[in-house]
Order: sequence, then C-alpha cells, then structure tokens
Amino acid sequence: MSETPTTEHSTSDHPEGNRKESRHNTEDYRPKDYQAGADYLAEYNAEFPLMSPKTDLTRWKIGPFHASLPASMILNLVLDGEVISRCSVETGFLHKGLEKALELSPWSSLVPYADHLDPENAVFGELVVCTAVEEIAALEVPLRARVIRLILSELTRISAHLSYTVRLARSVGSDTIVHYVLRDRERILDLFELLTGSRFSLNFLRFGGVKADVTEGFIERVLEICELIKIRLKEYNDIFTYNFSFTRRTYGVAVLPVDMIQKCGITGPNARASGIILDLRKSSPALGYDRIDFQVPIGRGESGALGDIHDRYLVRLREIGQSIEILKQLTEIIPPGDFLEKKLENDIKIPTGEAYSQVESPRGLLGCHIVSDGSGSPNRVQFRTPTISNLLCIPELIPGTRIEDLPVVLASLDLGIAEADR
Repeated sequence: MSETPTTEHSTSDHPEGNRKESRHNTEDYRPKDYQAGADYLAEYNAEFPLMSPKTDLTRWKIGPFHASLPASMILNLVLDGEVISRCSVETGFLHKGLEKALELSPWSSLVPYADHLDPENAVFGELVVCTAVEEIAALEVPLRARVIRLILSELTRISAHLSYTVRLARSVGSDTIVHYVLRDRERILDLFELLTGSRFSLNFLRFGGVKADVTEGFIERVLEICELIKIRLKEYNDIFTYNFSFTRRTYGVAVLPVDMIQKCGITGPNARASGIILDLRKSSPALGYDRIDFQVPIGRGESGALGDIHDRYLVRLREIGQSIEILKQLTEIIPPGDFLEKKLENDIKIPTGEAYSQVESPRGLLGCHIVSDGSGSPNRVQFRTPTISNLLCIPELIPGTRIEDLPVVLASLDLGIAEADR
C-alpha cells in the first residue's frame, strides 16, 4: 500500500471570495515547490473553469499494490477535499512480453501461451489466435468442434461475469453475496475440469478444432448448471442487485457518455450499458452464433442515468441469462462428427500470409493480428485488448467522483490488467 499525500497551497482567487488562510501562515510551512504548485493550480483553473477548487489541492499516489485497485497499477490523483479533480493512470507492472514470446515460439506452442493473455478468460485468447491461424492456413473447423468452442466460450462468459460481481460486491463491502457467487462459479470451473482436465489454463483448442471430444455426461452437466444459475440469478437480485446500500453507491455514479465511449473505443458490456448495441456475436456470423436465437442486453437507465455503475452491473447479469439460453440451444444442436479436421505435427509451418480475427470476450472486443512468413514460427503477433480502451477513459471518467467511490468505479469497468500489460 502506498499513499503519499502532499498539499499544494495556492494564492489564486476563488469566485466566492478569498481562500481561507492557513493557521500557519508563514513561509516555513510552505512546500519548497510552492511557486510550481501555484503555477500548476492557475493552469488547472484555466483548463477546468467549472471545477475551480474550493480547498487546497492534495496529491495522492495510490499503488502499485493497494486494496482499492483491481490489479497492479498506479493512480495519480489530485484531490479537492474528498472529490477527485484530476487522475492519471500508470500500468506496466505485469508486463510479460507475451507477443514477443509468441513470435519466438513454434506454431504448436501458440495456444498454451494464449491462455495467459487473460487468465480469467483463457479460452477467448485461444479462440482468437486459432481463428487467425485457421484463416491463414485455410483450415476448416468441423461443425461439432465449432459447437464445443461456443459452449466453452459461453461457460467462460458466465464465469467471468460472476467474477465481476464478486469484485463489485467487495468494493462496496457486501460480503454475503460473495460467498453465494463464488459457490456457483466453482460449479462452472468443475465443468472445465471435466472436459479439459484444467480449471483455468485450459489449453484445449487446436488449429482446426479442439483437442478432444466432449466427455460422457458433460452435456447433461451443462444443462444442470444452466438451470441452477437461472435460479441463482433471482437470489442475486434479492440479496444484492436492488439492495439499498448497493444502489446508493451505484445509482448515477461514473456515467459513461456515448461520446466518451466512441472517443476511447470502448466495447463490450461497458458500451452496451450506455445504450450502444455492439456485439460481434450478432454482427459476425463467422463466429457460429448465426444459428442461435438470443438477445443483446443494453442499459435501460433504471436509476435515471443511462450508463452508470448499476447499468454496467445489470447488463452483465442479463448477459448471464442470455448465455444460459445460448447454452441450452447449443446442447440441442451439437452434431455428430469429428472434433478435429486433422492432427498437425509439432514442427508445422503455416503458409505465408496474414490475418486479423476478433471475438466478443466478456470484457469487449478482443482482436489478434498474425503475420506468417512461411517459417516454423509467427513473424508478428499483435493483440487488441478491450482493457486498453477501458483504461483510456479513466482520466475523463474519474474527475468529479468522491474518493470513497473510487474502488467501486474501477471495479465496474472490469479491468483486466494482465491483458493490458501483455
């Protein structure tokens, strides 16, 4: 934990009158960079005339490890009393060099590395890499393998949104719902273990299909979990969603306007909570959702402010319900046949070419650009992760928020620092 408050004094005039003099009005109590602070405050007042501070400004540096932060990052805050006037973000503390590691690895090793792009949503890292390679190599994925991929994707989406609920509940101090949600999320992780043998880093997708067919009893277990989660959603609403203490902390707080979403390139549930209908599962039939009937939840502004924290939470809760309906339909249409087009050798070489693929991950649009020069490893690998866009909006979204609401705002954005610091 690192909080280092320092105070800036200023002699600039305030519209309501002269600022109250400090009790210790002597040069000894002025910081050494007094003039620099005064110059900064004058510049700040000129840039934000409607937010002219009423008290002495205080600078806080929170991070890189702090209970209010979702992961390793630094927030440089300028506080006007308890209200945040300015904010900047520093990341890079989890940098793994993942893209370079992929470029130095053989093609057969891309999938295990892709698991670590976003450990909470490992299958989407695998999926976006596999679809790009399959486009370059002109590999046709069997229909059965496509359905298995979609089942894993929607199970991961439910698991990710449940994790989001846990983080949001902890940020407001609601411990009861945390135990309920984690209990149900464990059931989904059990399904991952039943099918792939792993609970997090699945390493299950392959170029041209999946590693293995569904195990005995897996489909029945999926249907059982769907019915269970459908009942649990009602419990979440009763215990947490419309709890007075939760709504007081989220109604009308940190509203994401449409122009900020377009400016920062925000996608996924954060954009849909502000009324923007953008979902690759609907707009891109190549993903395999064209045979599925489902709705795209968007924010309704039930609190009176469209795109606030409560809308972002409700959209994810409704997406869980839609994922349940998608899973039920997938279990009905899963066809017989092969789960892999052909088994590729470890020293496989992909033909020369390049491709850009994108999928709808739980956090938003996830893209991957791969260039092949015909050798045994990729020439270039680049990812477009949704968390980068979510981080870009923080300096504009946070100002005007009270310091006690900072953890709630950060949790509501669903930041995956691991994929941002790849």
